[in-house]
Amino acid sequence: MSNEDKDILGSDVDSSEIQDGFSDIDSDEYDSENINYKVPDNDTFNDININLKQDENNISSLYGLRITGEDLETIKTRIKTTVDFLESRQNDNTSNSNLKYAELSRSEILSKLADDVSLLYGYNVELAEYLLNLFSPKEAIEFFDANENQRPLTIRTNMLKTRRRDLAHKLISRGANVDPIGEWTKVGLIVYSSSVPIGATPEYLSGYYMIQSASSLIPVMALAPQPGEKILDMAAAPGGKTTYIGQLMKNSGILYANDLRRDRCTALIANLHRMGICNSVVINMDGKELGKYLPKLDRILLDAPCTGLGIISRDPSVKVKRTIKELNEYSLLQKELLKSAIDMIDANSKTGGFVVYSTCSISFEENEAVVDYILKVRNVKLVPLGIEIGSPGLSKFRENRLNPTISKYSRRIYPHKNNMDGFFVAKFKKISNDIPKNIKRDRNKTNKHVKTWGKERWTEQMLSQISLDIDENKKNNIHVTLDNKDRKVGQIHGTSQCSKVSTKRSRNKPGKRDRMTLFLSKTKKEDVNGAKKQKIVKA
Repeated sequence: MSNEDKDILGSDVDSSEIQDGFSDIDSDEYDSENINYKVPDNDTFNDININLKQDENNISSLYGLRITGEDLETIKTRIKTTVDFLESRQNDNTSNSNLKYAELSRSEILSKLADDVSLLYGYNVELAEYLLNLFSPKEAIEFFDANENQRPLTIRTNMLKTRRRDLAHKLISRGANVDPIGEWTKVGLIVYSSSVPIGATPEYLSGYYMIQSASSLIPVMALAPQPGEKILDMAAAPGGKTTYIGQLMKNSGILYANDLRRDRCTALIANLHRMGICNSVVINMDGKELGKYLPKLDRILLDAPCTGLGIISRDPSVKVKRTIKELNEYSLLQKELLKSAIDMIDANSKTGGFVVYSTCSISFEENEAVVDYILKVRNVKLVPLGIEIGSPGLSKFRENRLNPTISKYSRRIYPHKNNMDGFFVAKFKKISNDIPKNIKRDRNKTNKHVKTWGKERWTEQMLSQISLDIDENKKNNIHVTLDNKDRKVGQIHGTSQCSKVSTKRSRNKPGKRDRMTLFLSKTKKEDVNGAKKQKIVKA
């Protein structure tokens, strides 16, 4: 198979280059530590070659990508020309005028550029056009180029068992070439090369280190766990961030590690044992239901399920399979999970009250849009992460304008800028355990003037008292209504203004059966001109 064929299909990833061991990039549809990128066999390529001869202008491959007979260098040159033209137009520079694009709008030019990106890099056209709108054209091409290269292999030192310096000396003695990741972390090491599999050394098996992407260290550093606290890792498998939290807690307090998928919990438990974390409780259930069973917590880490747009270099299939529809679907799930996480936090915690939200995606819908929504529906605020790395969050995207604190306090990690997997991190501080007033008003507006009694109050004596009250208030034209569409209890007689008596559950306390509501309303008779009846509701 020629190199040109591999480039056209976007399948130039050699699965043998991927290191064994656990990775801490979490996704609900694949395990990034085991990527098998299937290359078509020779018969498939023969079929493609036949199709190329039949129609060189527009051919769809088995992967849903458009294939042409153009040389790759021609496509690269056209992309560069298009990007230069867009940059010059943005800077009002007319010296780089191009008659081919002069009469086209920016959206039309980006659409043509997305077609070329699809040909050269292997993205579906919809996703390519989305990324071209997320970045400037020049930066988008840098992002596409960065995803064609693997990120450096990084490991995290388990400070419960060893020191980083001692671990580095042991790995160097085994033929590994390692260096500290940077000044921003005291536990990370980059492995440039190794004569032995880095996931099979005695040190690895003894739990001295964890194979973990550098960017996945940032959410735990932002969470800043303290010894003795009650902390939850809401989507914990395979356990890289969970074991880091346990390390910072010094095996004190309680660490709840939850994951929805039972098969992923196996790797989670194995890593907890290997790394020597003994204060953990592993849970296998839907994160949205955890609040029913757990006590109020001090800190929560939600590394939410996402589309994985930040780890394309690890899983090239993201280029083809992800759609804009999926971005919106994941966004809805992330909002529900984050609301549940915040509801489980104790705002009165003496040491905590924090939730850290992170994803391994760079899309707007899964990151800033989720944070902006949560700021509106819960009593929380964004706070600094405590670590200066990466780029600020987005302040706007297309027609969306966001809370200004989002760009100030959230951080984005980019492959083309930081040489790490793409990540988004934001940190919330819960202000109050109450739901914001505007949300309460929306929920309870139908119960604004409702009195509630238990079943024991609704006796014959009570019903007779209501009849007496009706007779007494007949002069004031007041009538009593026990409103319910489900079932009728009886009819109060003695006045034409009375309506039927019925029961219903109180919305104030759902789940309490046989509770009733009493509406007292005062009406005025309709005037001669046909004016509307006015109701004055008494509490």
